[in-house]
Amino acid sequence: MAGDRNMLDSAEICRRLGILPADLEAMEDEGLITLAVILDGKALPSEQLDRLAMIVRLHKDLGVNLPGVDVILEMRRRMIQMRREVDEILEFIRQQVSRDLREMLGEEAFPMALGPGENFFALERGTRKTDAGTRRHGDTGEKDK
Repeated sequence: MAGDRNMLDSAEICRRLGILPADLEAMEDEGLITLAVILDGKALPSEQLDRLAMIVRLHKDLGVNLPGVDVILEMRRRMIQMRREVDEILEFIRQQVSRDLREMLGEEAFPMALGPGENFFALERGTRKTDAGTRRHGDTGEKDK
């Protein structure tokens, strides 16, 4: 291991992942990883070991060539980014709907639970609000004859 405990030297990386130094160099040449030059060779930041392990699985275990691995990793990165954006949009919509419902129904009369993971809001059972006031279910609004 390199002198810096956050760096793994190339021999340690190859041992952990069961690859040859030539494989590591090919991955670096393809631009899939960036090895740092240290006094006694090259090293990889330890936080990048999971990425390298994924590259090795795709290349060695699944037979994807290195340019194909690059395409897969880029698509994965874009999908993660898009998921973050969708989550932000959904959170914005949830906040807007919650705010609008609170405004429309009145927070004191109709306490709502629209937090993350909650789907329903509390309404007074058996009644509904109308322009003419409150009516019971089944009430047609006609006067008794």
